Amino acid sequence: MTQDKGNERESEPARARILQAAVQLFADEGYKLASVRRICEAAHVNVAMVNYYFHGKEELYLAAFDHARALARASAAAAPDAGPVVAMAPVEQLRLAIEAMVCDMLRPGAASLFSRLVARELIEPTAAIHLLAERDVRAHHALFTGLIRGVVGEAMPDDVVQKCVFSVIGQAVFYARSRIVHELVAPEITYDEAGTASIARHVAAFSLAALDGLRRLHVAQELA
Repeated sequence: MTQDKGNERESEPARARILQAAVQLFADEGYKLASVRRICEAAHVNVAMVNYYFHGKEELYLAAFDHARALARASAAAAPDAGPVVAMAPVEQLRLAIEAMVCDMLRPGAASLFSRLVARELIEPTAAIHLLAERDVRAHHALFTGLIRGVVGEAMPDDVVQKCVFSVIGQAVFYARSRIVHELVAPEITYDEAGTASIARHVAAFSLAALDGLRRLHVAQELA
């Protein structure tokens, strides 16, 4: 006889069920609101199982990041091969990176969980922020620092480049964390597949226009 979905879920190892529930709740509600009890209820396990497998909520949180990262990498590996890599101008590289970041944070599904967890940590830092910064945030930050430097030029001061990085990433985080506000004040903004793609294109176009304006202003000031 075929099992229903609930029974199939309960047949999975308890540790895996805890991780699946934890990743989803941490991404949706953040570290503070996602209680161990609610995670265990969603995973259909006893609360003591979290201590048994993870020694507490903080280690479960770190394990959730590892699990979400693995899901994101598996999704990327399963994506169709785009073919031979073609050299792109810095502007196009940055455009694609911004659109990918926004889509990763906004689209539903397992592939977006890691980006959503990172977005949560950026605006609601936990005691794990220093470890997560080393493991997950610095590489992402370095990627955008290099891409933006390639667009604005080597003469742009480092502090201005860093503010640009925060401004670009901040837009994606804002859309990811303020959806409920948008639904109230701007219902014309949608978060289905087409709406998410539209937001991603807008953030990329807006950011590139701003960076070009800053570059032009800096050149004019240097020549004055």
